[in-house]
Amino acid sequence: MTTGQPGSAGPSPDRVDPRDPVDPVDPVDPKTGATFRESRVLSAEGFPLAVFDHRPPVAGAPTLVLAHGLGGNLITWRHLIRELAPHYRIATWDYRGLYASRFDPALRARAAHGEVPLDLLSHADDARRVLDALGIDRAIFVGWSMGVQLNFELARQGSPTGDRVAGLIQICGAPGRTLTTTLLGRTGMKLIPPAMDLMRAAAERHAPWLARVAGSPQAMQFAKVVGLVAPSIDEALAAEIVRDYVRLDFDVYNRILMSLADHDASDVLPTLGVPTLLVAGTKDPMTPHTISERMAKAIPGAELVVVRGASHYLPVEFPDTLNQAVSAFLGRSFGVPPAA
Repeated sequence: MTTGQPGSAGPSPDRVDPRDPVDPVDPVDPKTGATFRESRVLSAEGFPLAVFDHRPPVAGAPTLVLAHGLGGNLITWRHLIRELAPHYRIATWDYRGLYASRFDPALRARAAHGEVPLDLLSHADDARRVLDALGIDRAIFVGWSMGVQLNFELARQGSPTGDRVAGLIQICGAPGRTLTTTLLGRTGMKLIPPAMDLMRAAAERHAPWLARVAGSPQAMQFAKVVGLVAPSIDEALAAEIVRDYVRLDFDVYNRILMSLADHDASDVLPTLGVPTLLVAGTKDPMTPHTISERMAKAIPGAELVVVRGASHYLPVEFPDTLNQAVSAFLGRSFGVPPAA
């Protein structure tokens, strides 16, 4: 199926400073060939969200909106950005309370008392505000893990938000109830929360040590041996991701994670009328490939790619395979880059 190219309108005044006072920076690496301009957009509650926007030297380029996994930020997309930056505008933001959108101490205290919403609908509203601020009226939404659930919610919301979804690329994710979609099944509701509480306590006390150990070659080798990640993982990039991850505010992180268990956008799947690509790995314990197979049957015309040997970290393990699948899908569905 071929649709019109997703484009963008003019900027909105929702930015903290619409003049983009922050100098253009590349928070990924120079090898991507992408330059992201960082700015701030205000949430409904008035706190700033870190927003990143790459615009290629191609007039009228279509737009991709990246929705991270809960434990991810811009660098997790490094390989895909390298592939698509010459052809696409790429926009994304850090989720409220995490990474460059981290809360200040006063706001963190309010969040700890449940006074700052962290549920998925709040993240969907943040997404809408980011799109408004960047003047994006239509885009292809690319999600990984939590981002898959968020993208389905955006499509579910109907006009005007859902009308902005021109296409979907959904990687290693589920439409909802994510604490019960792991290989643990419903037992995940009992085991995952206490495990994450232990992670929070460890990060609060030993974040620098965790960053050194978890990102070390020895830890990476152990993860490969026990099957947590594929042998082909980009170790240098994975180490960067881990070092950022262990420094997160895990009180906020865990509250967001628990909220995902209360949300489900499965009802939108049979109503989707946009080109959709689902990508899954055969060794993903968090979102087993059978979930993507069920979604592919429910979504009209959906395409499914299952990568043998890939875990939940598929974009960092099999970047060439993912890049080829995504580029081919975009070429067929949107004509950019031109289909081979």
